[in-house]
Amino acid sequence: MRIGYADTKFSTTILMISISVMFFLAIWAFREMTNTEWQMVNFLSIYFIAAIIYTNIGVWLHEQLHCLAFWGTAPENRTHISFSRKYILFLNGHYRVKGAIDYRINRRALLAPVVLSVSLTVVGFLGNPVLPSWWLPILLTMAVAGLIDMTQDFYMYSQIRVIGEKGKYWDTGKYLEVVWKE
Repeated sequence: MRIGYADTKFSTTILMISISVMFFLAIWAFREMTNTEWQMVNFLSIYFIAAIIYTNIGVWLHEQLHCLAFWGTAPENRTHISFSRKYILFLNGHYRVKGAIDYRINRRALLAPVVLSVSLTVVGFLGNPVLPSWWLPILLTMAVAGLIDMTQDFYMYSQIRVIGEKGKYWDTGKYLEVVWKE
């Protein structure tokens, strides 16, 4: 069995919910910024910088967190991350693992980047009392972007959850191959 990209219904649902949340977070951030003639420029600049930071450092961390799940296990030395640039400013990447992976390690690897979204949320709340009031909605927006980035991971997890320990998994970077164990 091959588990590839999320179907349209799954990815559209996550995308619509996430974009709605991001829209309200953007309104919140805009309202928290000082009301001057430069408010819109400041707002757009901050969101542009946040987007560049997430699409580079965030994407890099996302892939590192996938591979962190293999730390201390047999497949640790068989992991490989490939990065490429998309439109010069945006980093794109995926990891792959040579050889079979058991269910528990694969589940951990697929869900590990949730740590990035949780960390961005925690940093947002911790910095909120001392940093500008727009800090929290910006960091929450980046946390939601992290969840959007995990759409394929959530889909793959939802598919392998049914199979569980009854299968062996091969992660090729773009899709999972699953073979049922006897």
